[in-house]
Amino acid sequence: MENYLRFEFPQSIGPEQEELLAELAEWPFDGFEEQNNCLVAYIPESDCDKNLRDYLSELFHQKNWSNVKEEIIAPQNWNAEWEKQYEPVLVNSFCAIRATFHEPIPNVEYEIVITPKMSFGTGHHATTFMMVREMKKYNFTNKAVLDYGCGTSVLAILAAKLGADQIDAIDIDHWAYENSLENIAINQVQGKIKVFEGDWTILPENSSYDIILANINRHIILGSMPDMAARINNGGYLLCSGFLEGDVDMITEAANESGMKLVFIAETEQWRCLTFVKE
Repeated sequence: MENYLRFEFPQSIGPEQEELLAELAEWPFDGFEEQNNCLVAYIPESDCDKNLRDYLSELFHQKNWSNVKEEIIAPQNWNAEWEKQYEPVLVNSFCAIRATFHEPIPNVEYEIVITPKMSFGTGHHATTFMMVREMKKYNFTNKAVLDYGCGTSVLAILAAKLGADQIDAIDIDHWAYENSLENIAINQVQGKIKVFEGDWTILPENSSYDIILANINRHIILGSMPDMAARINNGGYLLCSGFLEGDVDMITEAANESGMKLVFIAETEQWRCLTFVKE
């Protein structure tokens, strides 16, 4: 398994912070965490090439940053590491997301249990939280669903618990693939979810979906929009997140060009979650 790099950027307030997130989202970072006074970004070590190094060097020079921290994260016991700091996530009374080392959470409609490792989508990030919250609005019973960029497969697992009976989950990251298989087994929904490791082209050619869930980033969503629209059945929905307020117009334009109509915008701080319908 590959090492990851962890960058800790000084975090600014307001538009400058949004600008930084938007710029970093253009590169193959796998995930972000907003912590006190800093923004943490994770990237596979092999993806941090000379072009990205040159960009970061220029960024640090422009902003006069001398205190950016970088560290190598080797494969390790992520359960032990997460247990030190991981707290359950509650999406109102609708859904709870907890780790295997937590006690069961009462008084929620659905509970998802995961083993947190170096894959993303634990529910703590605002985009995952919004995706889970928006899924409550839709009927998943007997639906065909794709979790595109599945991470821990939290969204695919929730779709199964909501009644979907044909679910594909796909991610290019090997750790995400392995973690998805583990989490799907823990939640006892193996018969409903197929996990694929790779890009869009690895999915069966004739697959189509009633609902596509895409919590990734602006770059991948824009590049995949025609393919996603082609796979969505008429009357089906695309729920997507992983991008900022300033990205909404271009994503909406791309969706419209692919035959989909915006029906709802959810927002949490600077992050956005869009729902489109294919007419």
